[in-house]
Order: sequence, then structure tokens, then C-alpha cells
Amino acid sequence: MLGMTIAGCDNQGAQLSVVSLVRVNDRSISVDEFNSRFDAVSAEFPLPAQADPAVDKEMKLRLLHQLTEELILLERAEELNLEISDQDLTSAIDRIRADYPEGEFEKVLLEQAISYSLWKAQLRVRLLKEKVVREDLEISIVLTPAEISAAYESHYSPSDTAGHERLNDADIDEKVVKFVRQQKAQQFYQAWLKDLQSMYDVDINAAAWEKMNGS
Repeated sequence: MLGMTIAGCDNQGAQLSVVSLVRVNDRSISVDEFNSRFDAVSAEFPLPAQADPAVDKEMKLRLLHQLTEELILLERAEELNLEISDQDLTSAIDRIRADYPEGEFEKVLLEQAISYSLWKAQLRVRLLKEKVVREDLEISIVLTPAEISAAYESHYSPSDTAGHERLNDADIDEKVVKFVRQQKAQQFYQAWLKDLQSMYDVDINAAAWEKMNGS
């Protein structure tokens, strides 16, 4: 999680703090937006857990960190001029739909009480966050020959050809390098995110947060 403290707003952000819960530079999440996201998240938990004040508070804090992280990554995406094109989004939607039998995808959205347009917007954000990680963090990861060799031997041993018969050497090399790079990126992710956070003006509306938690 982010190393984040909750503090009052400064004078410059006073007016914004009336309606926003968390702000990163000029991007913000309002209290209403937070509550909507929280309702969707908490609905996935059993009713006894939802009724537990300690669990409720922990889930809210976890979501606060998650949304702050999201704003930081979106800010970084703008700095790097990264975006998700309509074609990229459509391709991702087609891949997701292909995993469901006909008509089941729509049923899932209904069960989660989320509109298609909102789901689509959230998917675009998720894809953009993943793109920032790939093109800002993963690209900077240095791989050693020993790491690549160990991953190759672990996942593509000569005696284990099942499932890899259609892959040529170049395909396997690419998959192994990608795998190792992603694994190392996970190790450095929190430190990288903390560095990004230090670059931005991150502010939490303490009064709104305390009210939401009954403090």
C-alpha cells in the first residue's frame, strides 16, 4: 500500500476539498464517487463481514489507497502522453467477451449492478494503468542472463514439450523475457509508486474521511 497519511487540506485546495475526498494535483475523487465504488466492492463480501465495523473501516482504507494509486498512475500517464485508443479498448472488450458464453457477459454486469458504459470506462482506466506500468516501470527493469536462463529452465525444460509444440525459439524467448520482467516489476512496484507519489501534490480531505468512518 501507499505510504500515505491523512491530513487536512491546505488553503489552495480548500474549495476543492468541499467535494473531493482525495486529490492528486488537479485530479480528484469525490466523496460520492468513493461511496459508489465502495458499494460495488463491499457487495462482493458476505453480509456478516459488511456489518463488522472493523472490516468496513479496513475495506474503506484499502479502497482509499487504491483510488489514490489510480490517480497517481493517471497523472503519470498524462505526463508520458499515454492513452488507450478506441481500437485498443474494443480489442480488449472482444477478448473479455470471448471468455463468456453468449449472453452471460450481460448477466454478469446486471448481477454487479453496473452499466455497460461505466464498465467500459473503468476498463479503459485499468488498461491505461497497466500501460503506464509497462512503459514506465517494466521498460526500466534490467534482466540478467542468469535470471532469464533460470526462468527458461523452470518453465520450458526440454522434457516438457506439452503445450509448447507450436512455439518456436523466438516465441519462447519473448515469453520468458516478458515473464521475468513482470516478476521483477512486481518487486519494484511499491518503491516506484512511492517515488511517483513524492512528485505530486497528494491531499486527503481529513474531515470528510473522519465523517465517513464515524470518527
